[in-house]
Amino acid sequence: MITAATTVAVGFGFSSCDIDLLPLNEVVYENFWTNKDDVESVVAASYLGMQSSSYVERLITWGENRSDNTQPGNSISEDLRFLMKGSLKTTNAFCDWAPMYKAINYCNVVLQEAPVVKAKDPNYTESDYRINVAECKFIRAYSYLTLIKTFKDVPFTFEASLDDNQTYRLPQTKFETILDSLITDIEGCKNFAPNRYSEVAKNTGRVTRVAMYALLSELYLWRASDYNLSKAEQNEYYRKCIENADWVLNYKINQYETNDIENLDLRTVIDKEVYNEYGYPLLAEELTPGTNNGGPLATNSIFGDGNSFETLFEITFSYRGQQTDNTALWRMYGSGSSSQAVIAADKVLEGKPENSASYSNERLFSVPSDYRSISSFYFNESSGGYNIYKYVVENNQAGDPNVQDGSYGRVGTTFVPATKTQSYSSSQEPNWILYRLTEVMLFRAEAEIELAFNMDAIAAEPEDGEGEEVEGEEGAIEGGESTEGTEGTEGAEGTGIKTRASSIAVSGSNLATADELRKDAYDLISAVYRRSNPVVKTQPKYAPTQPTTYDEYHSLLMNERRREFLFEGKRYFDLVRSARRIGNTSEYRRALATKFAETNGGAVANKMVQMDFMYMPVSKNEMKVNPALVQNSCYLDELDNIKN
Repeated sequence: MITAATTVAVGFGFSSCDIDLLPLNEVVYENFWTNKDDVESVVAASYLGMQSSSYVERLITWGENRSDNTQPGNSISEDLRFLMKGSLKTTNAFCDWAPMYKAINYCNVVLQEAPVVKAKDPNYTESDYRINVAECKFIRAYSYLTLIKTFKDVPFTFEASLDDNQTYRLPQTKFETILDSLITDIEGCKNFAPNRYSEVAKNTGRVTRVAMYALLSELYLWRASDYNLSKAEQNEYYRKCIENADWVLNYKINQYETNDIENLDLRTVIDKEVYNEYGYPLLAEELTPGTNNGGPLATNSIFGDGNSFETLFEITFSYRGQQTDNTALWRMYGSGSSSQAVIAADKVLEGKPENSASYSNERLFSVPSDYRSISSFYFNESSGGYNIYKYVVENNQAGDPNVQDGSYGRVGTTFVPATKTQSYSSSQEPNWILYRLTEVMLFRAEAEIELAFNMDAIAAEPEDGEGEEVEGEEGAIEGGESTEGTEGTEGAEGTGIKTRASSIAVSGSNLATADELRKDAYDLISAVYRRSNPVVKTQPKYAPTQPTTYDEYHSLLMNERRREFLFEGKRYFDLVRSARRIGNTSEYRRALATKFAETNGGAVANKMVQMDFMYMPVSKNEMKVNPALVQNSCYLDELDNIKN
């Protein structure tokens, strides 16, 4: 809801500085929406809603701290400790969904009032309006997607709440209905966002077209991951996921091939080995594999400097000298050994990998070559995994042979200690990344794996009519995707590189057979893995081989997502999506069994069989003020309102 609170437009080129957002019941509200600056001030408030500490804190807690990646640290609150034990009560502070709804409502207000302003102010052009629509619909959709991944069914509306005393007194809407509405909404405006801005920070901190397509790719992946759908229905959504991922990947490939980015020569920072073998322009951890040129360079660029080439959208906390502290991140991951709310779980790295080892899906880090096992957190061999380094160290020194401090790292093929006492950043505004290039690659890989094995299952059925229908759908999708995919890639032709790279990095939408889809999924996963394991060129035993069974493909995909996105708020939701796809919590239970094992004498373990246990309960306070709400059945107790 809009209140009389003051908001500040901290960056991104918004022209207003301070503005009071006035409630509808004051006459002056009608005089507020008069020009372009008024609209952009509230758009800025929408971004600020995501930037709030309570919003980011929930992204970390709901998506990361509930997973098997973290364990309690020294500065953990009681509410967070209980949440991480699986012992949730409806009074837990992290059940509060208000920060998401605050951002959503700012977006709803803009989308209601912007058309009125466009009719009044000739300086507020159609282009300005379309960009603002894309920005607000992206923020709104991402916030709603986070809510349904966390709570399943939630109150849902696109109507603005304009009175300070008005609240969302709505019943919950079904997960699938919300997802369908979000897909339709973003499909209708995905090309409203600009391809790019003139400043790098805007290209990652303000919504662009690649962010819209990345969001759509994830929306379709979640929609496909529904056990209640037929395989043909799932496949339709998987193909749409692939189609939208293709757009993002083709755009970034063309951006690299034309060296088209401000103030950076991409040819000097891209991993040439990965690009030459797979066709994807990922930043290099080592500019020359086997030399450790001050690496990990990609880690420092993406998580230290921020606004990197690989980032598609990140919540930005520092722009043009204006700083807003990311206090949620610092409360969670800390700035030293005694100030973390959470630390890396000791099961993330189960003992130091041996030089003689070969890659295995049985362990997350089975070989000692992976930069992510030495740059994401510090591991002490005698006492387990502890301090999280991703985002919060100033200059990651993993693998530096000059630092000999009890953990391990590498330079070339020689494994050396990393540092336990790396310098934490003195500035506290690290950005929080929502989408980056490797995630879209793995979205597509996941969709391709599921699609391929669904195709096998359909082909094996006695009646082949359903399989013929799928082929027809495939052709329709392929025929409709090419025109949108070319937008924003002007100038790529004639570079002397495009033909060669395009022959390596295929478009997933053009793959016809299950075997082609499986091979491409393996290549996508391998490209992401290879960037973090450059020594694979001389040590091929450290690389995964192409799987043969569904279980092997799925384990490879899930492990790679976990390695790549450690502590980025993805892991718990990956487990939920996988459970929704198969219709049971078996994988979810295996992952979290140890974490929840000692809670309430095994009572939590018994509840984990229920699908609804994966979701948070509705806050007790919300249940009191909104009689239309129904509590998650896993969290009903004598103090909750039981609804039929």
